[in-house]
Amino acid sequence: MSIAMKSGWFAIVLGNFDPHMPGIYEWRIPGVGVYIGKAGTLSKRIRAYPNNVRRMLLDLPWHGNPHKQYRLIHRALKWAYAQGILVEVVILENCESGDRAERERYWINKRAHEAAKGGPPLLNSGYWDNSKSFDDEKS
Repeated sequence: MSIAMKSGWFAIVLGNFDPHMPGIYEWRIPGVGVYIGKAGTLSKRIRAYPNNVRRMLLDLPWHGNPHKQYRLIHRALKWAYAQGILVEVVILENCESGDRAERERYWINKRAHEAAKGGPPLLNSGYWDNSKSFDDEKS
């Protein structure tokens, strides 16, 4: 079973960073919030998110495990896709593989601070305090 995804529903913003290197990225969903992640190879990790949206639309489990739930970011991306909202994924920086966790934490803390001052909410685990779960959203 396959599905033809709408093209152009998300845009990759590279800046001056190399997507084939390790680094930190941010999904930006207008009207919803932002999500920070880390990757050993940015381009591979970034491709995984639209693939997860596709799998959700096909009612396939995450990573082939029917007992594992999709994370909030996946549900939010699926919702944005269904609503026709243009999403951006921005490469925030390249970093050494060994520094990824520290750099991810830096960006999460930075975005959490911005959210506390009225910026976009943070979708990362432990920060989302909005009642919207995207679980019951129809696509």
